[in-house]
Amino acid sequence: MSVSPLVVGVVEELARRIHLGDLRAGRSLPSERHLADEFGVSRMVVRSALQELTRRGLIVVKSRCRPIVSAEALRSNGSTTGHRYLAIWLWPDAQDLGASMILKGIQRVSTAPDLKLIVAGTLGTDWELILESESRFLHSIAEDPTIAGAVVWYLGGERNLPALRAVRASGKPLIFVDRQPPGEIEGDFVGTDNENAADDLVQSLVALGHRNIACVTNCDPVSSVKGRLAGYRRALAAANIPFRKEYVQQVLNDESQGVNNALSALLDLREPPTAIFGVNDHTALHILESLSNRGISVPLEMSVVGFDGLLRWVPGGGGLTTARQNFERIGQIAAELCIERIEAEQRGPYRHLLLEAPLMNSSSIGAPRKGSLHHSNPLEEVIT
Repeated sequence: MSVSPLVVGVVEELARRIHLGDLRAGRSLPSERHLADEFGVSRMVVRSALQELTRRGLIVVKSRCRPIVSAEALRSNGSTTGHRYLAIWLWPDAQDLGASMILKGIQRVSTAPDLKLIVAGTLGTDWELILESESRFLHSIAEDPTIAGAVVWYLGGERNLPALRAVRASGKPLIFVDRQPPGEIEGDFVGTDNENAADDLVQSLVALGHRNIACVTNCDPVSSVKGRLAGYRRALAAANIPFRKEYVQQVLNDESQGVNNALSALLDLREPPTAIFGVNDHTALHILESLSNRGISVPLEMSVVGFDGLLRWVPGGGGLTTARQNFERIGQIAAELCIERIEAEQRGPYRHLLLEAPLMNSSSIGAPRKGSLHHSNPLEEVIT
């Protein structure tokens, strides 16, 4: 029977705490509400996880009582049961479509019977707390003897370098996904060829006749964003289109208000763009929403492209032309590489593996309509 990745994540983390003695034999587990809040899942997911822990004999459930950690689940010395763990850190969490597809790819990889998954992700929206939780997770990888290796969607930039150094010092394999390792940290990486995919997206707009092409990006100082911006600029240069600084709008995050403000700045230009490249699908969807609220037709008056392919299961691709990342394949390759590193007696040089993100054409792009959205010059209008 298929088990939800969310359920698997809760099960494996609670099992790890039981094996390590953090949840002691004979003690009650926290309430369902507490667990649901901690893991950022529904109480239904927590109940399914508790059923699986009961099936494994790790907890005992009695009527009208909280589940109790089973004494028989642990060895007499109270340490581990001989399991090893492959730790997974996802962004923003396992409920996100991209992250869930990476997890699905990881789960497709066959592992040794004693190698189990631990899945963790961020909670809340406070960025400092998010980075602190990542730091704790990385330190736990370094310090926990049961964790054999990890696949990490890294967020912390320079801030969490000490935690990465601790993992490196432990000798445990660390595979980075989506974004390359920061600073002086070297490591295996599996991700998307962001620069070439962004180049293809912008070239598709150029081929339709667009020359005023803007970009709405975020503030993430990571390789994936840098690669997409490099691809944007490369496509402009190849078409002999001058790069215009005012055409690049940066928002603090992908939330609606920030994107709306960026769009206002672009539309207020004397020569507004006829096409916009959103650095990811979330940004592009906010652009589409904001354009719709203004009564601006897509693609008749404005073309929009995104990056990710998160709407691929919606009929017509959700109406958004985008670059389709293969998240599931990224997860699968990362897990295979991590297991290979765990089992290898000698480890070779680090590898960076890039996957293509082909153009997924939909109904959000078209040829520019001459004069649309542009501030007209009255004299030029008379002469014409």
